[in-house]
Amino acid sequence: METVNPHLVRIELSNVNAFLWLGDGGLTLIDTGYPWTYNKLLDELNTIGVQPADLRRIIITHADLDHIGGLKGLIELSDAVIACHAAEADFITGERPLPVRRSFSGRFAGLGNRAIASLYKPFVEEVQELLLDKEKTPEGFTVVYLPGHSPGHIGLYHKQDGLLLTGDAIINRNNRLSLPPRLFTLDERQAIESLAKLRKLTFEMACFGHGPCITEGADRKIKAFLDSLS
Repeated sequence: METVNPHLVRIELSNVNAFLWLGDGGLTLIDTGYPWTYNKLLDELNTIGVQPADLRRIIITHADLDHIGGLKGLIELSDAVIACHAAEADFITGERPLPVRRSFSGRFAGLGNRAIASLYKPFVEEVQELLLDKEKTPEGFTVVYLPGHSPGHIGLYHKQDGLLLTGDAIINRNNRLSLPPRLFTLDERQAIESLAKLRKLTFEMACFGHGPCITEGADRKIKAFLDSLS
């Protein structure tokens, strides 16, 4: 567990992160880890005195299993509003399977993910709030639509706190920024093009779906990474 700033806590769940927002708008969880890290998520929340019933909102950056895995269990214990991008909602409710990369390896990986989803059944009945690009959330985040890794992938930008949450649009492996794995990215070209939006933002801190946060000079480091993709 890492306190990123007075309003945000990073909860590490195996090799994926969830984030607890403690600022304006009430307690909000951003992403929920794998199905098999659900108990660890509850333990980590309990460590800081938070129960699922205390959550006001849950924001999902995208519908991959490692980000929605704890969602169903939380909703069974909470009246929290679920929010995600409008293009991702059907995947979170299970009405449609998450599309996969059009390659043999992509289809094979997709079959594996669907088999795991069939086993754990992580889907929820309803997503109450559909987010759109540039929309402002009650927590003070601005939604940044970053499709490519998945159709409705979003980042969250908090101008006042100088903070960006990238989801899986950028990951931080061994303190090295990279794109998400190609095998699990629907459209890599679109994923790269989406990141151009980040050049216009100013932020000191950045947090990722995978890997540690950057707490100083994050915008400069991310822009340098984007330059390396050109």
